[in-house]
Amino acid sequence: KSLKCLDFDPDESGITGVGWAAFSKVLCDPTSINNTYHSNHSIVMIGDNLDSTPLDIREYLDLNECPHPAIYKMLESHSDLDMNPFFQWKLK
Repeated sequence: KSLKCLDFDPDESGITGVGWAAFSKVLCDPTSINNTYHSNHSIVMIGDNLDSTPLDIREYLDLNECPHPAIYKMLESHSDLDMNPFFQWKLK
């Protein structure tokens, strides 16, 4: 089982910018490809009002609803990743 939703009112919770940054890092830790891969890819909702949730977090939550969210997050967070070796394998 995995956590899918954190239900609370962001406007009433008192979450600061530091708190939102912590949520962001849990959803996608860009400090290394390995950390990005091991970030949370199952949470799809934080708060009960998406208008009060920061844009970067909403984008990560949207990616978590895609197939293979780790791949999308790695490509988005690590634009310097050399993809040429993967093309040699002719992956589909």
